[in-house]
Amino acid sequence: MLRTLALGTVFSAMAVAAQSADKVNVWVQLTEPALASRASEPDAIQKQQQEVLARLQALGAVELGRVRHALNALAVSIEASKLPEVKRIPGVRSVSPVQHIDRGPPVPPVR
Repeated sequence: MLRTLALGTVFSAMAVAAQSADKVNVWVQLTEPALASRASEPDAIQKQQQEVLARLQALGAVELGRVRHALNALAVSIEASKLPEVKRIPGVRSVSPVQHIDRGPPVPPVR
């Protein structure tokens, strides 16, 4: 029984990996200016983010995060095949991959 459980867990993990293999993490930049530009109101940004996020979720996207001060954008995980549809959502300015920057440990100051 324990062996059956272990095999079931392995196959479940493989199925999850196969499902997530075609997903990508992207930034969806929106058309409403960011708060730092002082050309937009916080309520307008929040409204646009909610509207676009609802459409993204209808496409199967999962929200990873939001920004609104320096940039008005949503980070989402979505199937790569859905990216052309994402780009056609009203209010979407651009779609770009999330890039992770691996920084080394801090360098001590030179005296």
